Amino acid sequence: MKQDVYVLAGARTPFAAWASGRKGDGSAGGALKDYDPFDLGAHALMGALDRAGLGPEALDRVVFGNMYQSGPHGCYGARYVSHRAGVPPSVPSLTVNFSCGTGLQAVLEAAQDIETGEAELIAAGGADCVSRLRKDIFVPSFNDLSCARPIGQTADEMAAQYGIGRAEQDAWALESHRRARQAEALSAKEIVPLGTAQKDDHVLLKDLAEERVFGARPAYGENGTVTSANTHALVDGGSALILGSASAAGQCPGKPLGRVIAGAYAAVAPDKMPYGSIPAVRRTIEKAGWKIEDVDLWEINETFAAQILIDCRELSIPPEKINVNGGALALGHPFAATGAKLILGLLLEMERRGLKRGIAAICVGGGQGVAAALESV
Repeated sequence: MKQDVYVLAGARTPFAAWASGRKGDGSAGGALKDYDPFDLGAHALMGALDRAGLGPEALDRVVFGNMYQSGPHGCYGARYVSHRAGVPPSVPSLTVNFSCGTGLQAVLEAAQDIETGEAELIAAGGADCVSRLRKDIFVPSFNDLSCARPIGQTADEMAAQYGIGRAEQDAWALESHRRARQAEALSAKEIVPLGTAQKDDHVLLKDLAEERVFGARPAYGENGTVTSANTHALVDGGSALILGSASAAGQCPGKPLGRVIAGAYAAVAPDKMPYGSIPAVRRTIEKAGWKIEDVDLWEINETFAAQILIDCRELSIPPEKINVNGGALALGHPFAATGAKLILGLLLEMERRGLKRGIAAICVGGGQGVAAALESV
């Protein structure tokens, strides 16, 4: 018999503009550049455990991801996160990598183990520190060898196919920043500050937003519509969730944030990468026994403004129901950290609004996607 899977608590670091980028106020980024991904993940994990009212010894397993597993130690990522968070050596750790969907994959892996009775209490999440990556590893990774073009160019091409112009994409980017500015106090409830990083720092100040967005040059030819400003921001960060069975939830002092109902993966042609989250969402909703119109709130990673606008069209999502507190265009996309953050923010906002059902989803490099259905309790 399958067990219900609860999200007991969650936490994340601030999402900080990478060292080669700029903060939302125009100053230099790099507030988290001195921390490696294991530090960022451990800090988020300790914050999540604290909010769950649990000690690290309570965990049965840690499932953690890191997209850029470069260097001699990347393959041991989850193990180092566990050790630095004080988890006993006897607790096993699984390191996962599903590109941009890594954090969401980690949550679904953990949920499956709890559902089948393999474990009662698992920490799941991810972390990446772009600031510490070598440029010769990081920059080429945005080119998809299968379709012989940058993934951003696939968004540009799909935007043209859908008739989505530069103005519409820029308008979404500006709205993402506006929503994030307005929700700063709400986002603070997710965050455990680290060092000088006290809050998300990429969100553009109002008086800089239009200049930065409208002034960005097309990335793929003078007639292109995708720019650095309507593409997700590069940031460093980590995030973690504590998942448990009904029995584990009953031993925690607080009320669970919500329940994982279903999850699914999907894939499309590599040159259709921005479309990848759509079939993943449809499969997830089918597995949950829902209909699109049953979903009260959505969190879909803003890899590109063009991609989000395509998602809204294909899935008939009203703009007022998706990424209501800003998305990755404003807050940034710290790769493996994004999945757990989407779920945490979604569940907190569903609770605040008194809503029942939500979907978190991410399109993934190579033409893939992953999604999860969540329910408040």
